[in-house]
Amino acid sequence: MNRLIRVEFRKQIGSKSFWILLILHIAAIFLSIVNFQKFIQNVQFNVNDISEVDLSIMPLLTYPDIWQNMTYVAGFFKIILALIIITSITNEIANKTLRQNIIDGMSREGFFFSKLLLAGFLALVSTVIIFFAIYVIGTYNQDPENVTNIFEGSGFVAAYFLELLTYFIYALFVALLVKRTGLALVLLIAIDFIFEPILSIFLPDVLDGYLPMAVIDNLIRFPFTRYVGMEVETTVSAIQMIIVGLYAIFFSMAALTWLKRSDL
Repeated sequence: MNRLIRVEFRKQIGSKSFWILLILHIAAIFLSIVNFQKFIQNVQFNVNDISEVDLSIMPLLTYPDIWQNMTYVAGFFKIILALIIITSITNEIANKTLRQNIIDGMSREGFFFSKLLLAGFLALVSTVIIFFAIYVIGTYNQDPENVTNIFEGSGFVAAYFLELLTYFIYALFVALLVKRTGLALVLLIAIDFIFEPILSIFLPDVLDGYLPMAVIDNLIRFPFTRYVGMEVETTVSAIQMIIVGLYAIFFSMAALTWLKRSDL
């Protein structure tokens, strides 16, 4: 295990694309929070043409709402880190380094687990970043006269980690499947925004919510409708976490099986 970590770490530490995409992801999270804060100060809209809602007075960036609000927003940027997973796999296949590693004694299982460790590392890094970003922004915006349990709702951070980890494993599988960076990225986006929505039209309502991307993307529900009087799920149920976890296991097994059988 330690050898796999050292090998993968050396590969990534020397990769310019790794650092560019990681910095881009971090910048996207912080810029989204800063710009979101500025945006809501000037936004007003009507609800059912009856009442005017001023988002600037809503507790979007204070505890406990900020945990759900910001993990939901940060989830949109997971594609950036998924691209690290995709390129790290497709480049090794295209440059024949994977084949050479196998000839030199690395097993296909070892290669797979090294990429799985990379997926876990990226998910953990992003989770730590969003946790501290939320803590700083939430503490800054919190009214001292309205002290509350600042960690109430922080369970969404755990859900965020699971969302990213499962999505990265899914990206790993897609990259092994098509073996081309551009095609893998297009396919990953197309499945999420085109193929699954079309497929859901033909599925019963009880089933369409269990498609892979639907489950992953909806682990943290859209939270902002609560500010216009609509009900919102303010917790992540254990059942939802289990389903996403099962998808992570399924895609891991599918990726490993495909890797063992594919011609590299």
